[in-house]
Amino acid sequence: MQDMETAKEIDFAELEKSRSFRMFRQAVKSDKTFYSYRYALREFLKYSNLSSFDEITVVEPNRLQGILENWIMDLSTKGIKGATIRVKLAPVELFLDMNRVTYFKRILHKIIPRDEGVLGGSEPFTTVEIQRMLESTKKLRTKAFVHFLASTGIRPGAITDPILRRKHIAEMPDGCLAVKVYDNSKEGYWAFLTPEARRALYNYFDSRKLNGEVLTDESPIFANERAHAKNDHFGYNSFKVITSNLLKSAGIARIKSGERYNKAGNYGFRKRFNTILKINNQVNSNIAEKLMAHRNGLDGTYLQPTREECFTEFRKAIPDLTIDDAERLLIENKLKDQKIHEMESEKDAKIAHLENEVAEIRKGLQERVKVNWEDPVTNYKDHQNQVTFQCTIQPNNKVLVSTSHV
Repeated sequence: MQDMETAKEIDFAELEKSRSFRMFRQAVKSDKTFYSYRYALREFLKYSNLSSFDEITVVEPNRLQGILENWIMDLSTKGIKGATIRVKLAPVELFLDMNRVTYFKRILHKIIPRDEGVLGGSEPFTTVEIQRMLESTKKLRTKAFVHFLASTGIRPGAITDPILRRKHIAEMPDGCLAVKVYDNSKEGYWAFLTPEARRALYNYFDSRKLNGEVLTDESPIFANERAHAKNDHFGYNSFKVITSNLLKSAGIARIKSGERYNKAGNYGFRKRFNTILKINNQVNSNIAEKLMAHRNGLDGTYLQPTREECFTEFRKAIPDLTIDDAERLLIENKLKDQKIHEMESEKDAKIAHLENEVAEIRKGLQERVKVNWEDPVTNYKDHQNQVTFQCTIQPNNKVLVSTSHV
């Protein structure tokens, strides 16, 4: 393995002009994926003590296999989890496959250690923890960002792939917003903001206007606040820095397992979103998968719900997705009032229907008999046939007609 001094001298910019690297780059469609894959491939090149990417493709197969096996075993010795090793190995395997290099993939995967116990990053953030994050910062951008992640559950890379801009926002009923994620891609889908998340985002927009920014449809939803920044938009690295700082400032304790924590800074919001949708029996499970940007087998291909259909399912989860306790109580009370109004309207409709039904019966009998009306039970007599008729509204809202001889 190269020492750190030698590793620093590698001119990756020059090496990445090679055909072998360009073949690798051609296979990676997402910029976000490419950046993480490139990092792992560079890490392997440093470890291999080879001079270039092209040299990897011409190394004698047994020697290359030995380097790969030693790399995996050394990572394991350092306590790196098997799942993490697989993540590091995937880009190297792609590079070798794209350049038609022979290696024994099955052997490599056999020596990756099996992870025992609960994998790191499996626990979602709780609502109370997100409340503490919001309380720990005064920055409107950070507040809007926390609400955005909690309400949409999007993957961190979706913020910049492609860059989320104001043109991707659409107004929705009940004070909500829709956001088109992965726009102009077959992976594109609609995510939504709760009323409180919408207010937080618009407060952030207002602060940018007050600071002299002219907002247009092309303005990024989350702007880069650094002076003389290369890009105007919020980057993935900024995301990691903000979440890391929030966890510290909010005093949220995490348990480290190997190289990972029980609560992942990058995916804690997404796991909470997924949990809330999945345990809500009223939310259509297939559309819940769409809101998570999961393909979900054949349904992922053939099921193409509209934005409005997705929103119908999302709004069922708004109370549980809402962070502020007072806001959640207002929403729950509003839903209760709506339910009571619906029940009263349904009751009124039933009463009107029964009244019409009784009126029809009275009209029909009036034509045949002499009527003697009494409330609440309707009585009338057929004097010619010496028969008394009685109409009674039963508890099950049905009209019972009974007869008796006078």
